[in-house]
Amino acid sequence: MTASIAKDMKPDEGSVLIRVFTHPVCTTCHLAIRMAEELSRQRGDLVVRVISLANGPGRDAAANEHVLSVPTVLVGSEGTRFVGVPKRQDLVHAIEEAKRLLTRKE
Repeated sequence: MTASIAKDMKPDEGSVLIRVFTHPVCTTCHLAIRMAEELSRQRGDLVVRVISLANGPGRDAAANEHVLSVPTVLVGSEGTRFVGVPKRQDLVHAIEEAKRLLTRKE
């Protein structure tokens, strides 16, 4: 499964949703996006959703999640939050924790 970047995409059962909040003038957002996409390609159990604050729906989504700066990365439905570009091992740990929570709910 490749990285899925779609506005209305919901993760398949057993997949972890990663939301990356960005803005076109952000100088580090591409690093967070690239990391999430690479992990998605490697693992196959992730859905990556890139949300731009350059448009109304993106700003609304950011407001709903109390995102105040970019990049902000939210992992899973419980919303483990990284403000700035996360360290790869921290993002992997958050994904594993979100995966554990998913398996408990099933």
